Amino acid sequence: MGIIGTLFLVIFAIAAVLIIILVMLQDEQGEGFGGLFGGGGSATPFGATGGNVLTKATSILGVLFMVSSLTVAMSYKSGVDDNVIGESRQAAGSGQDWFLEQPVDEVE
Repeated sequence: MGIIGTLFLVIFAIAAVLIIILVMLQDEQGEGFGGLFGGGGSATPFGATGGNVLTKATSILGVLFMVSSLTVAMSYKSGVDDNVIGESRQAAGSGQDWFLEQPVDEVE
């Protein structure tokens, strides 16, 4: 999975940079928080026009970013179970959960 993982990592990085650029290029439509709750009217993302080219490109790149991030995570996942808590318990010599152990009374 080395070549495929690297390919998707490159796609992931390119998509991230392009999303940043496209979001910065988009014009502010002056809605602010009012647009979040339906105050935008005709300027909604799913309105009659469906948005301009930058909005559509940003949506497509967002989907590509999400898919590539999941693919990168799956391709670089090791087959070994990483169990940090279990390893620390073994190193401490305790097989039980620390919160179930009885407190030890120190004898002076």
